Amino acid sequence: MLTREREGAGSSGNSQPLLEERGREGAEESGRARGRAMHMIYLVVKAAVGLVLPAKLRDLSRENVLITGGGRGIGRQLAREFAERGARKIVLWGRTEKCLKETTEEIRQMGTECHYFICDVGNREEVYQTAKAVREKVGDITILVNNAAVVHGKSLMDSDDDALLKSQHINTLGQFWTTKAFLPRMLELQNGHIVCLNSVLALSAIPGAIDYCTSKASAFAFMESLTLGLLDCPGVSATTVLPFHTSTEMFQGMRVRFPNLFPPLKPETVARRTVEAVQLNQALLLLPWTMHALIILKRPFQEVKHPSAFIGCQPPGNQVPLWLLWTQWASEELL
Repeated sequence: MLTREREGAGSSGNSQPLLEERGREGAEESGRARGRAMHMIYLVVKAAVGLVLPAKLRDLSRENVLITGGGRGIGRQLAREFAERGARKIVLWGRTEKCLKETTEEIRQMGTECHYFICDVGNREEVYQTAKAVREKVGDITILVNNAAVVHGKSLMDSDDDALLKSQHINTLGQFWTTKAFLPRMLELQNGHIVCLNSVLALSAIPGAIDYCTSKASAFAFMESLTLGLLDCPGVSATTVLPFHTSTEMFQGMRVRFPNLFPPLKPETVARRTVEAVQLNQALLLLPWTMHALIILKRPFQEVKHPSAFIGCQPPGNQVPLWLLWTQWASEELL
């Protein structure tokens, strides 16, 4: 009897530190939960104030900007826009040296230090090696603009397997590699911004560009998750830009169904609005504003019969979401 009482006492004594440890862990977890809740309240209040008071633009004079796909199209316009707004240094990545060199010379003539590196963002090891070279030659990158992309403009059955892989490697995985290469240092400095030049086709696909639409939808999910993950990281933010059809060399084979109602965007406009979004720390930018209709229409329960069902192209009663018809009705077609 005496032995059992002693054992019970010993067991109770051993459990006391365990209970105290669990209590401390619970208190710490509660503290973290309260901290996250307060941070969310702060973000909501900050957003509400921003709707009333004019926002202060971020000063770019100390920022080093890296733009992938920076030799032509939107990338070239982004380099110009960042230079005009006072960025300290600009770094261009791309695969075509001629274009990179021309853009670099133009930016230098504007009075901004500019460098270029030949790099295929779809090649992971090449990204990491080039990122190391950038840090050694230029310094820390504080604004990363993932702009590089390719499109083949074919249906699934007409697409070459290697071409499909290329789209996914450049348009989607390339953003994984570049972000992994530069984000850690941004977090250390508590100063950084990740920008993704995506497409409205990430929200609503069109036929004939299955590789591009798929890769852009994946990149959009990547940025959504990244943006949420950075909420607890002071000084580091993210911006996703979803433009409508833009008049660039990459989309020469595209046409707009209603050009007067939905005119193609100019690269200069996309670049200007993108840099403004970075300076305003805006998480999501849809261009033009009419594309916000996608957010409203994209609901699973909003289904209608596709118009082609009434002319025999689809089985009667075939249902598709209303939002899926938006870009088909209003936007691009592949020639």
